[in-house]
Amino acid sequence: MKKIAVTLMSALIAGPVLAAPDWSKVPAVKVPLFYPGQSGLEWVLIKKDHSAANQILEKKRACVKCHDTDAVEIGDKIVAGKPVGNERKPLDNAVPKGKAGSIPVTVQAAHDGNKLYLRFEWDTPKAGGGVKMDPKNDMKLTVMFDDSKVEYADRGGCWATCHQDLRGMSDANDAGAKGHAKAKELGWGDGVTKYLKESRTGLSVTGNTRGGWDKLKSDAEIEAALKEGKFMDVIQFRSKDKARDGYILDARHMDGGKSLIKADGKKSGKHWTVVFERTLAAGGKGDHTIAAGKLYNIGFAIHDDNADGRFHQVSLGYTLGLDNAAADFSAVKQ
Repeated sequence: MKKIAVTLMSALIAGPVLAAPDWSKVPAVKVPLFYPGQSGLEWVLIKKDHSAANQILEKKRACVKCHDTDAVEIGDKIVAGKPVGNERKPLDNAVPKGKAGSIPVTVQAAHDGNKLYLRFEWDTPKAGGGVKMDPKNDMKLTVMFDDSKVEYADRGGCWATCHQDLRGMSDANDAGAKGHAKAKELGWGDGVTKYLKESRTGLSVTGNTRGGWDKLKSDAEIEAALKEGKFMDVIQFRSKDKARDGYILDARHMDGGKSLIKADGKKSGKHWTVVFERTLAAGGKGDHTIAAGKLYNIGFAIHDDNADGRFHQVSLGYTLGLDNAAADFSAVKQ
């Protein structure tokens, strides 16, 4: 991916939404967000399913190095019910009616030494006409990033949080999750939500049941991982509900963070513009400090057409840095 030099400008864009830098002077890049189907981390890591598994495991090669140019094609194949990778069958047998294979999104970033700004623009695909899973929010935009401490986040981005035994995935055990002693605490009312390998005692990559939803580490171990920064920081814009600031570790916790100042969105016709404004400093539980001289693994997801759960379009994993020429997105202070 072409490196992005991001410059902060002091002027503000007119209008109620874009109270941020002069985006007309900030370089932008189009990132393909594509429909992933039921391809969890375990699917990615096993060669019988994913031909490039050894590139990830042995060479630690980022997915974007191979798929930055064909992500759109992959998404189109999955929504059309065509096999991808080494699969002999469709990767998803429950694709929502009319689901778009991909969404091209323009991403920009800037910082002023105290705050980070992230701006996203895209045109909404034609509505599919299927079931409205989230009747209230016709769109949600999620950003997640880690402090280079989560295994596989440097290669697969948000795939580090996605597993074959999550709700809606091929090896889900919704009944078991709902009956678990910690179901209420972890938000498993509808089944297992996203989690990290760092919160489990084991993770099965092969076999009839892949993942590790029920192999929770102790509360003390999970709290220690949180303090060590082994979590994914998550911020989310919702078209109707309030924005969320949380994290992913033992489960998806959509509250607790305090670094997100605001997330503003505006839709004009079919065109969406969303701007996140966040402190560089960590403000609450599950917030990462964003400091100069470091790389952060970052990924994006859009729940379009009232989608929910796994039925989103997602980006591959990229890197964000402040004044860092090695980053995919280098936010340069001026």
